[in-house]
Amino acid sequence: MHFDVSTAMIVTSALTLAVGASLAVAVSRYPQRLRQAMHIWIGGLLLQIPVFLLFGLVGALPGVSAIVLANALFAIAYTEMGRAVRVFAGRDSRISRFELGLVIALIAIPIVFGFVWPSPRWRLALGAPLLACLSLCVARSILIRDRPLRAADYLTGSLFVISALPMLLRAGVELAGVGPDFESKRELARTLFFLTGSGLPLIGTIGFLLMCNDRINDELSRLAMLDPLTGVFNRRTFEERAEQVIATAARERRPLSLLAVDIDHFKLVNDEFGHAGGDEALRLVVALMRQTLAEGQILSRIGGEEFAVLLPGSDAAEASATAERLRRHLECSAVDVDGRELFLKISAGVATFGPGLENLPTLLRAADRALYAAKRAGRNRVATSAALAPTMG
Repeated sequence: MHFDVSTAMIVTSALTLAVGASLAVAVSRYPQRLRQAMHIWIGGLLLQIPVFLLFGLVGALPGVSAIVLANALFAIAYTEMGRAVRVFAGRDSRISRFELGLVIALIAIPIVFGFVWPSPRWRLALGAPLLACLSLCVARSILIRDRPLRAADYLTGSLFVISALPMLLRAGVELAGVGPDFESKRELARTLFFLTGSGLPLIGTIGFLLMCNDRINDELSRLAMLDPLTGVFNRRTFEERAEQVIATAARERRPLSLLAVDIDHFKLVNDEFGHAGGDEALRLVVALMRQTLAEGQILSRIGGEEFAVLLPGSDAAEASATAERLRRHLECSAVDVDGRELFLKISAGVATFGPGLENLPTLLRAADRALYAAKRAGRNRVATSAALAPTMG
């Protein structure tokens, strides 16, 4: 059965236009960077429509002129898709010199071997591998990134690798030269070239959309875990993590402590600077606390200006020393709020895992009692639940 290239290219043009228009509407509510990446990708996709039409109508147009224009559009389309992936990944989105060189070469080759030295064989033999390189550049941008890859990444990258293979096959057939079955091989290579060249980027667009959706889902999951103002764990996530860490400490009989931390007189900051200034002060205090805490120590905002710090592996003495380092670091570090330097102070309560304090609720209550004891004693100090035990009824 004969493959009708003209009909296939016209149908592909219509499908590409429909997909591009639909996606432009669908991504209108994406986060800015993903929306920008998707718009660049859609632009690259739509650039291929004239290519498909030119190949579909090539018999009715000046052959070499159509091929020069088609090569230029196809090359730019692939560079735009690669640029979209780099925007998606947060990397430099500029077209590289290598990509620019491929684009220029793909325009120059049909000019040289169409007008100057007419040779369809060498035009295909030299041009098709360059198109394959552009397709592999897109695959490389997708598959070589500084974060774990997901199924959608592998799917999309693989499609562009597969898309390059018929391009290389076509070049190989032309380089192999004439033979008794040369025309049949050329026709097969041509058919595969058009089928994959038109279909796989379109399917790859769906893959790129899935990549964007994965990123959105990851971001939503991250936001659900974090306090939106300070970026540390929210109370719900802290409780989930703490239950796991406490269970491990109990099973392995390792020490564990909990700090309850409160910024002293923080209401005065809100009263003087407003809630925007108070929010900025909270962010800066959290940054200072992170500088002091070690890896594996879990910081959480549990409400207002109140924080909890879980200290796996720390006994009462080590936890008290950590709390004291936090207090001193805050006391000695200025935060800039509306151009003014503030020295904020904290009070902290320490509770340590042990008899009677064997789960998160009891640890939190004990740390809170110690915290309020520190406040009653004059603030800007650390108190331990163990020191309060003899006086608690």
